[in-house]
Amino acid sequence: MAEEKNSEEIRLDKKVTVRSIAPWTTGSTRKTNVGDITIPALGTVLLSREEIIAQGQNGNTLITGVDGVGSHATWYIEDDYTRSELSFDVDNKKQNFLTQDAIKKIFDLKTQKSFEDNIKKSVVTRAEKFYLLHTIKNLKLNDYTKNAFCEDYCGRRITDI
Repeated sequence: MAEEKNSEEIRLDKKVTVRSIAPWTTGSTRKTNVGDITIPALGTVLLSREEIIAQGQNGNTLITGVDGVGSHATWYIEDDYTRSELSFDVDNKKQNFLTQDAIKKIFDLKTQKSFEDNIKKSVVTRAEKFYLLHTIKNLKLNDYTKNAFCEDYCGRRITDI
């Protein structure tokens, strides 16, 4: 049974979920066959591991992020095997990707200084800034000072999202 699982995990034609944090439609030209990849705003798409790995190896920053290892990426690959193949998850170090849970944890910080430092460290790209404001609105995070800082930092109003 364990051998079956291992052979299943290395199938490059297996479709895995890729999720976008951008509140607008994002896309890319396919590398392994003809056509385009289109992910709706805050949506998901199923792609083959082979396509995802090819996108990463060809430097698609939607997947590889700002540093080539997935930090601050717009698309998140919901497959451990594929993330490890692209060296996003190495040893015990996980990919630096903005999630709703991460935003909640930052909002739970007690001091304004630590909150601001963590926002500046965690929210870098335009997609992350819009995702932050979208998450604040959706989760109804209600801290005037923190929300005002986020609006100033992102250059947009929460009510405009």
